[in-house]
Amino acid sequence: MLTLGLETSCDETSAAVVENGFKIRSNIISSSLFKHQPFGGVVPEIASRHSLEQVDFVFEQALKQAGVKPADLDLVAVTAGPGLIGSLLVGVCFGKALSYRLKIPLMGVNHLEAHLSACFMVPESGAKRAAEFIGLLVSGGHTMITHHRRKKIEVLGETVDDAVGEAYDKVAKILGLGFPGGPVLDRLAKEGNPDAVAFTKPKQKNRFGFSYSGIKTAVLYHVQKARSRAGWNEQDEEQLRRDVAASFQRHAISWLVEKTMDAVQLKKAGHVAVGGGVSANSHLRARMAQETAAAGVKLWLSPLPLSGDNAAMIACRGWECFQSGKKSSLNLAANPNLKISA
Repeated sequence: MLTLGLETSCDETSAAVVENGFKIRSNIISSSLFKHQPFGGVVPEIASRHSLEQVDFVFEQALKQAGVKPADLDLVAVTAGPGLIGSLLVGVCFGKALSYRLKIPLMGVNHLEAHLSACFMVPESGAKRAAEFIGLLVSGGHTMITHHRRKKIEVLGETVDDAVGEAYDKVAKILGLGFPGGPVLDRLAKEGNPDAVAFTKPKQKNRFGFSYSGIKTAVLYHVQKARSRAGWNEQDEEQLRRDVAASFQRHAISWLVEKTMDAVQLKKAGHVAVGGGVSANSHLRARMAQETAAAGVKLWLSPLPLSGDNAAMIACRGWECFQSGKKSSLNLAANPNLKISA
């Protein structure tokens, strides 16, 4: 079964052809990130215009790379939300038109669920996901712990303010490192002292809740105080950046790992899946591998090429939903605030 995936939730425009929900025949991504960098963040209007300009191109390229024609497709899976409404509308309208034209089923996909499905798009999974697992979803706009069992998803906790990815971007901005902040902070952290700055762990009513607004503010105050010292020079600034990056990353990642493993113990789960853009972080991957191995738990990490927004994961999740008997109508609407289904 060939599924066409379409992803236009934010600054990426992507189309993919996936066979039986697992084998990637093509996965074409056109990013507008370079257009947003001068503004220090994603500009919704620019993102939606890029998707409108590129959606037909990535579709044609995905078919060409996969060696198939439109008539060979069996299912259209498209991101319905969450995301930027303008960008989402481009993909949803394109997907509905394609479904109507080819007379094949349409499946609206939750972008967040797809990030976790991507964790199982590896050869060892055999095109099957674990029957029960704890999911850690970490992306630019979302930080969430979920429990998956018998195809049902329970949200155990999520961030009440900044997501971890947003915190990385804001800390990088404070340090003058540009946008996006995740990759550059991850690299810089390897050169700094993770014990240089002690950040206070936020207190949350929800056992599995997160808050990253406080640590971002703590970084700001620490940096402002350091830079106000007499005789501050370029060498001091470089060391400050390395140490703050290392200390921030150590604390930010520790909170993710600790709460995920706490959820594993509570639910007695034997598997953990970590997906989303921040799942590419080297420290997170190392810590999760260490902790899950010690607990005798199987770890599923999103493959690095699939950690960011892409259409292959949308095709995978759409195929999973379709196989469970779900189907969307041509009345499918884009929903920027779409929640994970129970």
